[in-house]
Amino acid sequence: MISRYILGLILLLTIHISFAQSSLELKGKVHEDSGEPLQAIVSIHELGKYTVADPDGNFSFKGLNEGVYHLHITHMGFRSYSKNVSVTQQRSELYIILKPSDILMDAMTVEANPFKNGPLEQSQTILIVDREFINKNNGGTFANSIEKLPGISTINTGVGISKPVIRGMSFNRIVVNDRGIKQEGQQWGADHGLEIDPFDVDRVEIIKGPASLMYGSDGMAGVINISPAGFMQNNEIELNYSGFYRSNNDMYSNSLALDGNEGDFVFRGRLTTQDYADYKIPADRFSYAGFILPIYENRLKNTAGKERHFSLMGGVQKKWGYSTITVSRFAQNAGIFVGAVGIPNSYNLRSDGDFRNIDIPNQDNSHLKVIWNNSIQIGKSWMEVDLGYQKNQREENSFPHNQGVGQTDFGNLALGLDLDVYTANLRFNKQHNEKTQSIIGFNAQKSINQKSGFEFLLPDFSSFQGGLFYFGEYKALSNLVFNAGLRLDGASHDIQEHLQPLYQNGRPTGELDQRNPDIERSFGNFSGSAGMSWVFMENFNLKFNFGSAFRIPTPIELATNGIHHGNFRHEVGNANLDGERSYQFDWNLAYSKPKFLITFSPFWGYFDQYIYLAPAPRFSPLPGASLLWEYRQDNAIFSGFELMSQFNPIKNLSFSLALEYVHSQNLNTGLPLPLTPPFSSLLGVEYKLPEFSGPIGEIFLFAEYRSVSAQERVDRNERITPGYHLLEMGLGWDLKVRNQAFKFQLSGQNLTNEVYFNHLSRYRLLNLPEQGRNISLSLNIPVSLR
Repeated sequence: MISRYILGLILLLTIHISFAQSSLELKGKVHEDSGEPLQAIVSIHELGKYTVADPDGNFSFKGLNEGVYHLHITHMGFRSYSKNVSVTQQRSELYIILKPSDILMDAMTVEANPFKNGPLEQSQTILIVDREFINKNNGGTFANSIEKLPGISTINTGVGISKPVIRGMSFNRIVVNDRGIKQEGQQWGADHGLEIDPFDVDRVEIIKGPASLMYGSDGMAGVINISPAGFMQNNEIELNYSGFYRSNNDMYSNSLALDGNEGDFVFRGRLTTQDYADYKIPADRFSYAGFILPIYENRLKNTAGKERHFSLMGGVQKKWGYSTITVSRFAQNAGIFVGAVGIPNSYNLRSDGDFRNIDIPNQDNSHLKVIWNNSIQIGKSWMEVDLGYQKNQREENSFPHNQGVGQTDFGNLALGLDLDVYTANLRFNKQHNEKTQSIIGFNAQKSINQKSGFEFLLPDFSSFQGGLFYFGEYKALSNLVFNAGLRLDGASHDIQEHLQPLYQNGRPTGELDQRNPDIERSFGNFSGSAGMSWVFMENFNLKFNFGSAFRIPTPIELATNGIHHGNFRHEVGNANLDGERSYQFDWNLAYSKPKFLITFSPFWGYFDQYIYLAPAPRFSPLPGASLLWEYRQDNAIFSGFELMSQFNPIKNLSFSLALEYVHSQNLNTGLPLPLTPPFSSLLGVEYKLPEFSGPIGEIFLFAEYRSVSAQERVDRNERITPGYHLLEMGLGWDLKVRNQAFKFQLSGQNLTNEVYFNHLSRYRLLNLPEQGRNISLSLNIPVSLR
């Protein structure tokens, strides 16, 4: 019903604005302090249009309606520039001066808000990376590609399955937006990866800290915005090939994309395949429940996988905005280490001689998305509407007898989860005057989950949640900006009772065990935030943000009661959980010069009735399980900091340093919260070889050294993890042959083949170390077809 009303509104507004306004032109000139012109890239964000200034620095956009537009101007070796511009009948020319900078991060424009009109939320700590960063740090999954950013960690289950962590928090405390729609795909599970094709990501904006105001209840810890590439210019068509290889698990990745613009019609398509074998670890044995078990040929049996992804986009780009529809599907079939389901023994760990086959147990995941994005001009203001449908299907297969179950009607399907999600977002942005702009909007989401399989973890449920918000920004001075907003959230969960058949010696007893009763819960509350951004003494930028967020308990937290094999534990929900409230402070101080940048970002947050999964002081009564873990609520504090710096002492030479630390404290038990990442530092150096510039392209060398401290601050029954050190080195080569570009990169990870444990890895519970030495090779070839 909501979708119908929004669709009708879009059609009426489109008809109105198509005939209402005349065509205007926006002209300007870009140059540096000395007056020298720059051939900068200039883009209008709302329209998805861009152009390149001519050799004299001149640029223009024709066929515009009267209104307010947000410009982005970027040029290599200069700080990025953004500006709100009012286009009227009185034609005026812009004169834009770019300031020089050797710092790569200065070349990225900040646009971290769901409505992409203006630099809102400037008071928060925001990290931005582009496709070049993702390609350079490709770890096989999208989450692994961003974990080198300070404050970002990952929870891994072997290789190919990972999910992001922001400042020690993950799961339903992080919103991942893909093309404006919140990704929904069983993100409550540590072994449920983020189902995003890493090759289908062009730009990522990461908001660290409370972001529930415009993104909803799940944005308590932060938001990851994933954006596609901007539209091609008119009559341009480009074909792009990306290839990737990793030696440790013999991973082969191939991705082919076609991107074009024919008149007012824009289109894009991508197809990605990824296949990998059992991965290698620098160990030949591991311990489980007091037993020492073998690892044959240093390969972890049944950790191979294959992936097939595609996305298709088509739409129109007009002077009133744009409208596009994207259909994408992420499909993954991955083996699960045999020791993760049931009790491992020397027999089932023995190699079968085929490192690429996917045996039982395994997981088969499919995530289909249909997204309709609209940016529409209404007078001098802009409205953005995003509608989405997602179908997430997850199947976990294992042998019934391994779980103490006899023959069932489900065959080897242990757990099936089928989730349908309908999403509607609407935001209206109004530029009141040169100093003030505001956003009003709402989000609505309907979720329906159905289960199958001979095991039980999560019952059938339907859920609805939505929110209304207002956000305003006031530019008190040219260097001082204030913002604030309020949000009202509501949700209801209808969770069905589940009766699980009981078995004895693999035979059904005819008795039923009530794993969870019928549960109907409703929640509602307010959220808010306020902040400021102050640029003083020209080179300093101080940001401060205070936010109070409200998080709604999820069905998994209320009603789960079964063995979660990916986590090697029996998890039990709590139907009486209350909503979670946080009060969070976030600071950011940046000092920037043309050759030096340093940012320091401390944070502190108090969480009232923090919901978490903690080990209980007793064992599970279910076969194949170990300790019992329960969802609880306690008051807690999260605090810490991130530090990031870059120094370019001479041309072509760059040093970088990133530090991150998270301190968690359970105020009720006096102990740390479980799964808190340890202190980590990442030191990097990069050098471009000037003597190779010219006809044979550009070559650069880089090295990174990560040092991770031991994590000794652990919860009750949680293991201490020793510290470790990792070395990565590589080289890249950007080559042109007859105007055809080629991009190569060769790199090596964990070059010392160190035996180490990731504190957040699910296989850490089995005393299994992470991957050993790994050599990676990537190739990118963009081909202009017109």
